[in-house]
Amino acid sequence: MLLLDSPDLHARETPCIVQWLELMPSPDWMCRAELMIPPLQQLKARPEFELRFVTLSEFLEQARDHAQPRRYTLSEVFHGMSLGKNGDLIRRYRHTAEQQLLTAESLSAVAGLFGRPYPHWDVYPAWELDEAWRELLAAQHHDNDECEGLCGHVGATSYQRSLGLSEHVVERTLRCFARRVQGRVLVYNPLGWTRDGVVQAPDGTTRLVPELPPLGYRAYPDWDALPAAPACEVHETENTLTLSRGDLRVEIDKRRGVIAQIYAPQFPEGALAEPLGLLEMRIGGQVERFEQVIACSPSPFTERGLGGEVRIRRASQSGSVLEITVALAPEYDAVDIAYYATGLPRPNGGVAGALKTVIAPNLPNYTLVHDHPYGVSAIQPSGTYLRKYPTGDWMTSPQVFEEVHNPFTALSLLDFTDGTRGLLYLHDGSQAFLKDSARVLNILTMYDPWDEDYFVNTLVVRTRLIPHGALSKAERWRRAQEFLRPPVIGFSDDPAGDLPSEWRTVWCDAPNVAITALYRESAVYAGKGLNSYAGQAMEFPYILRLVEWDGVGGEATVGVRGEVAAAFRTNLLGEPIETLDVAHDSDGLPYSRIRLALRPYEIATLYLDITQGRKQPRHLDAYRHVWATVHRVD
Repeated sequence: MLLLDSPDLHARETPCIVQWLELMPSPDWMCRAELMIPPLQQLKARPEFELRFVTLSEFLEQARDHAQPRRYTLSEVFHGMSLGKNGDLIRRYRHTAEQQLLTAESLSAVAGLFGRPYPHWDVYPAWELDEAWRELLAAQHHDNDECEGLCGHVGATSYQRSLGLSEHVVERTLRCFARRVQGRVLVYNPLGWTRDGVVQAPDGTTRLVPELPPLGYRAYPDWDALPAAPACEVHETENTLTLSRGDLRVEIDKRRGVIAQIYAPQFPEGALAEPLGLLEMRIGGQVERFEQVIACSPSPFTERGLGGEVRIRRASQSGSVLEITVALAPEYDAVDIAYYATGLPRPNGGVAGALKTVIAPNLPNYTLVHDHPYGVSAIQPSGTYLRKYPTGDWMTSPQVFEEVHNPFTALSLLDFTDGTRGLLYLHDGSQAFLKDSARVLNILTMYDPWDEDYFVNTLVVRTRLIPHGALSKAERWRRAQEFLRPPVIGFSDDPAGDLPSEWRTVWCDAPNVAITALYRESAVYAGKGLNSYAGQAMEFPYILRLVEWDGVGGEATVGVRGEVAAAFRTNLLGEPIETLDVAHDSDGLPYSRIRLALRPYEIATLYLDITQGRKQPRHLDAYRHVWATVHRVD
């Protein structure tokens, strides 16, 4: 912070004092007007300063001529949050709610293409989904996250309501689809590209659904028609358990309860420099590594031939048990590792005491590549930062600082790569990491003293490790999404139906571009207050979001099932930027092609008028004799 009398402050062209205040008119709060105004008045009275109050955007405009451009990565700044706390429970709520909402939106958008009967009252449940998004956004308030012990339950309740609303949309839409398609079992792909999907049959077996269409579905006459997942061999000796399939092999040390090595075509010598599954936390100042192995054996499902999975149970010195499961991913060559615990002892507060696991690739020199919202980039974590905690009551107790070394985040993926090969680490919400020499520590859970006595002692963490050759940023991101967003299933007892047994809705031919969202909105409300709105004449426009991930830009062709009568590239509000040309074609069913150029890393929004998806009103006036006379009894 600059001192008011420092030469540095006076030398600045446009000096700025930034202060974040949360004012509350209560003696139980630190920031109150009667405390803040007198110092500001003293500053305002100093003749050498002209004090002006501005918003951030106003200041940036005034400083534009003096600004010095700077490029930096997210690993060069410290987020300052207690990431990892309570097993990232609140953050997992956020991820799950967002992913389910995206699925509910695309499902509902696709359903509208088939006309009546609609899954619910209208062609698209705009008000329900809008309400679910409002609950999700309100739940993300920083107090619900950082002050979890104080008001995290408020955020959790909002997340639960968001999830409840979107879940209802998903379930009823799947029921409607399943009743209408030709087949009993319907599998829907919520992602915008073709992928292999994995589902669980009622008998517990894992089924592999190959080549699921993008934002589309495939229907099967019954569960037996779905292919079984590829078999995994399990070989056991006195000291080891080995899972293998093709060229992928995982060796587990039964004595230590860890993955000793992973062998793949890209790593014939082994992919790990240290075992996977090493754990460490601090309890009462003592290091706890859960080194007592209680059991390490194939799961009962493996013995019944329903999958290849090894279960490891390890205990702490106090007897707390943590379970680790290891399996080969059914879709492709990857290793799935999950961590489960109940009754975890509360670790020492802060990052140093957190429960961490180690990822150490067998690569002499590697670059770390992580993801963040709408981006994948290389990072070099470094730096020591201070994190402040209370020692008791969070408002009145003395506070202490902890040094945090080389922290960084990865929203869903972290790749260790030397450019020709690498290890891609995926997770379902544990986004806090620390660089520790040649290895990386992933925080699975921690205790935050700002939460006072509050600590969640349960843990559920899923991860995936993929040995690979050269991968693009777009391919990394797609792998992460496939891990996080499995297909969803609908079922019907009636195999007959009026819809085809296979359907793809939209697709893109550019490998560096991904379709990340498909949804609709009510033009009556979304366009209100705008001078120009692309969906003005569409009532419920289709909205498609495309992202260029690799930083190379280029041309892309978007295919849309149906006849697109009009297409616009817009800004995020839906205001038109350009009108796009549409070509029409058929492969037995009509489809449209839209060609557009994308800038490097562009997030493009398209508004589409698909004629097959236009709302079909019920013309209730033709039934006036029903609803206008229902009150009569004579």
